Amino acid sequence: MIEKFTNLINRNERGFTLLELLVVSSIIGILAAIAIPSLGGSRRSALQAACVKGLKSISDSEEMFYRLNGRFTDNWSELDDFLPSAYSSYAMKRYFIDSYSLQFMADPTRQTYTVFAWPSITRMRLGTFKINDEGVVMNEFNDPV
Repeated sequence: MIEKFTNLINRNERGFTLLELLVVSSIIGILAAIAIPSLGGSRRSALQAACVKGLKSISDSEEMFYRLNGRFTDNWSELDDFLPSAYSSYAMKRYFIDSYSLQFMADPTRQTYTVFAWPSITRMRLGTFKINDEGVVMNEFNDPV
């Protein structure tokens, strides 16, 4: 009789009870609910940082173009030779513009320019940026970044 009881106890100790599994799955669910939104914020920050860096590269390229030609440009193809290889016009259009759309604007005399970058992925609530011929990147509130 004692031997049967011992076997019954040993057999029950090998697995988990339904309550234990429920508690563990609840804890995992709570941790996931905390972690997932913070990961989305990291991606948003990374895309915005890439946008600012790309705008600064465009500004540097515009300055080099201006020194050689005496005017700014609002044309991608004219900037190809002045962009770093990682930011060639194809790479800019393919990767940088994947999350942002760009618009070049130059005055009629081509002595000033502004490049606007607005998000093409609206669900991520990315910020809008612009850079002008002074090389200052500003957000949608005209605050320097």
